Amino acid sequence: MTKQKVFQKIAAIFLPLLLIGLFTVVTSCHGEEEKYEVTHKIVFKAEASAGANITHITHNGEGFHEINVSGTTWTSSEITEKDRLRVGDAVNRTKTVVAKATGANASSTLKVQIYVDGVLKKEVITTGQDLKSRADYDVEFKVN
Repeated sequence: MTKQKVFQKIAAIFLPLLLIGLFTVVTSCHGEEEKYEVTHKIVFKAEASAGANITHITHNGEGFHEINVSGTTWTSSEITEKDRLRVGDAVNRTKTVVAKATGANASSTLKVQIYVDGVLKKEVITTGQDLKSRADYDVEFKVN
């Protein structure tokens, strides 16, 4: 057998194996795109009019929290929410705050607010003596 025929046989065997190996390496790296951390700072607030008294707060920042309070104002600590996402991925997380208060009269108000990264995103105001305000906001985590 000549050297050329031996080389052709070796090439016929190893070339497909080389291509299969290259294809395997390229496709195995497909799911390992770099992820980026997306962070949002969330603050919940409640405010009652003069003479009213906030009695209870519920919110879902860093888990579910139920808090008994007293007074006309309440503000949560700043809550940091993080996610790791690939470019083009997006995740929504609904943030909720509920406040209950006793009003001084029928014109008393209770306001709840949700701030994301220092910007007011949602505000709900109720009026009456038996006050309950609820605000929900979908915080979007996205990598462009």
